[in-house]
Amino acid sequence: MSGNLKLDEASLKRIFIYNLNQVYPVLLHLADSLPILAKSIFYGDLHNAAEELLSEVKVQLDRVDAIFVHLKEVPKNSNTPNDKIQFLTFDNEDELLDGLSKDLALVFYLQKIIAVKKNYFHILKSIGNSLNDINIKQYLQYSCDECEENQMIFRLIAKEYMESTINKFLQ
Repeated sequence: MSGNLKLDEASLKRIFIYNLNQVYPVLLHLADSLPILAKSIFYGDLHNAAEELLSEVKVQLDRVDAIFVHLKEVPKNSNTPNDKIQFLTFDNEDELLDGLSKDLALVFYLQKIIAVKKNYFHILKSIGNSLNDINIKQYLQYSCDECEENQMIFRLIAKEYMESTINKFLQ
């Protein structure tokens, strides 16, 4: 590239809003599904982490709503099921798994959906830096930081599950 290419502010804003509309159904999905998933959790630390994740998702939804209001935009298709996030649903119906295995499957599911959410927030943060709005930048930075922390927590929980499962298997 020659370095002369640069999107104008209106184009950046359109791309920003497009990606904001992509992360919004993911957050709505998490806000709806986490309370149901939390009821089926076997292990206490995972339950606490899921509850904490739910509170953070609600705050992230509030932030995204505030960004929409600030930009004088309305989320698109926020009240309809989104086929795009179908791959993000958790299959909790597998009867072959014991409680510990189901929890580990749930941890992997949460890691996947947090990674998707984190990537969207990083994209939004990159574009948001060009929009020169300190509130939007802060909202997105907070959400990125929370995603990083969530990933670390669920990595540690996964490690604990796998070590306890392996130790149980070896005995």
